[in-house]
Amino acid sequence: METTKKKGKGLTYTGFVLLLVFAGITVLSFVFYNQINDPVNGWFAVSKWVENADGQTVLVPIDDMSPLLRFVYSIIPKLIKTAQVLFITLLVLYIACTVIRLVFKNTPRRITIGKLVNSIVKVVIWVACVIAVLAVWGMNVGALIASAGVLTLIIGLGMQSLIADVVAGIFLVCDGTLQVGDIVTIDGWRGTVQEIGIRNTKLINYSGDIRVANNSTIKIFINQSREDSYPTVLVGIPYEENLQHVKDVFEANKTKIKEMCPSLLSDIDFNGVEELADSSVNLHFGAKCKEGDFFAAQRQMRGAIKTVFEENGICVPFPQIVLHEEEKK
Repeated sequence: METTKKKGKGLTYTGFVLLLVFAGITVLSFVFYNQINDPVNGWFAVSKWVENADGQTVLVPIDDMSPLLRFVYSIIPKLIKTAQVLFITLLVLYIACTVIRLVFKNTPRRITIGKLVNSIVKVVIWVACVIAVLAVWGMNVGALIASAGVLTLIIGLGMQSLIADVVAGIFLVCDGTLQVGDIVTIDGWRGTVQEIGIRNTKLINYSGDIRVANNSTIKIFINQSREDSYPTVLVGIPYEENLQHVKDVFEANKTKIKEMCPSLLSDIDFNGVEELADSSVNLHFGAKCKEGDFFAAQRQMRGAIKTVFEENGICVPFPQIVLHEEEKK
């Protein structure tokens, strides 16, 4: 769960460093505004005032400046304005992520909604950033926005699966059937829900492997976190052992066995004989625990039952084969 908590806390380390760099450029651009933006007397001047034949003062390019230097000088102010846009974008992004994290917290459902809102807000902010950068570099943003409706229709027809993923993700969050922190099984893969994004859902299992599933493909899943789990184990005893004696030993040591299994929420149940196997009579035991402790509870039960049985002279048999030789007449 620690990985889940770290996600969505705002900017990464790299983003924070970029924020500081762009902030420095923005501050310097305001301090030296005239030196940067003045096309005649500034640091990056590419023009000069001259008097023409009619006696009028006009602005003309500097004759002795190389084309390469003129190009570099002309784009430096645009690069600085781009840095200003990126600074504002990262600052707004950091503030938005922080506000979302503070508002949507405490409960799994609120955290799940917060992560979805966080994903949507990021997309909106970065789209606005791209439009602002294009405006800085002289593109007609009005025409771009006006054509966005037709472009959206074309993209929508070609990206139906993406739209299905987004809609499915919204319904997963709104229905509350899947939340961040839930332990679920999807297509036979068991893991903890790490994030429900606008396009996909991320699961992480006990070994740290991450599985990403598109929201629209999550049709049937098992949510194992809403109720206490009931892990079961099979413990074998020899065929020669008296079954009633084994049951009496277990009942007499039930409290001791429970104390040896800290992950359990209830006493262990003896559910009788599960299987008459080749080398042993397999007994079925079970108890309640939290889903996150499922595998730990199974290991603890096996160890505790084996220890108690051995202390009372009940051995756990190993696989064996009995051979019968035919008598010669």
